[in-house]
Amino acid sequence: MNKNKLILALLILFTSQTYAQLEEVFAARDDAQTYLNHYLSPVMNGLMYNLNNGWYHTGKTHDKWGFDLTLTASASMIPEAEKMFIFDAAEYNYMSISSGSNELPTAAGSETSTVLIATNTEGESVTFDALQGVGNKWPSNFFIPVSLPTPMIQAGVGIPSGTDVKLRYFPKTTNEELSYSLLGIGIQHDLTQHLQFLDKIPTLHISALGSFTQAQLTYTPAESAVEGEGQRLEMKVGTYTLQVIGDIDLKLVNFYLGMGYTGGATNIDALGAYQYDYDENGSFEADETVTDPMHLNFEINGFKTTAGVRFNFGPVRFFADYTLQKYPAIATGLAFSLR
Repeated sequence: MNKNKLILALLILFTSQTYAQLEEVFAARDDAQTYLNHYLSPVMNGLMYNLNNGWYHTGKTHDKWGFDLTLTASASMIPEAEKMFIFDAAEYNYMSISSGSNELPTAAGSETSTVLIATNTEGESVTFDALQGVGNKWPSNFFIPVSLPTPMIQAGVGIPSGTDVKLRYFPKTTNEELSYSLLGIGIQHDLTQHLQFLDKIPTLHISALGSFTQAQLTYTPAESAVEGEGQRLEMKVGTYTLQVIGDIDLKLVNFYLGMGYTGGATNIDALGAYQYDYDENGSFEADETVTDPMHLNFEINGFKTTAGVRFNFGPVRFFADYTLQKYPAIATGLAFSLR
């Protein structure tokens, strides 16, 4: 199995399991948006923070036509306060708690035994289990708390004027259920050349970085627990970061520090018709139809500071860094680089 097929298989596994849970929640119509916004927010935010990490491991740009190939793994740590939320009845018109606690997990939280109930305009209802979190599956003795890991492959090349062009690319890959693609572009420009007073400090390098990443995913279930037509899940992610990077190059080891701004937006739409049976047996049959039940928008923005170290073994570089932001992150990776 090649790399693209492996990643696609993992995406299908995650998306299909998540979508199967969401289908029941859609019975709550407009209330599904309120509930799922609480539930999915930490995971979507963590994903966006991850896509803005790992763009650099030095403040020094390549010589003309120098290049590097980098494999990075970044993990944004979910704050403890965002692993659960309070189900506030005042926020909902059709959904309420049938039994259990009003403290419900987000996708990054733990499991729950709470049962929810959705009622239609005729006063008929159907019950379903509250969505489960996956936090309890995270190793309890792991050295970092519950996180959202994201691997990334990146290539960079030096062009004239002390500038690097960086590219992250995952070609559009499709099968009968899922389509996924990713494209990221970054520009890192050497500022040291414009600051002549730094000539007296040859080990110090300063540069500026700007990057943008866009990812798209469409999931069309081969089978659905809910009758209907045109059912699919569409997700679009766009992120950006602007940073100034300082680097001290001691040949065998580099220390780097980056400061700047990070932002992004994600849109998730559940489209199609979903037919539900609101009666005592709780089975989902064609009785009432809910159309295009979910349109969610998530945004992040804020300042970030990254501190890291890189070890140089000829053309092979190993690096690790920590980013201070709303969702703190660690990143580590391996690079092959030729000046």
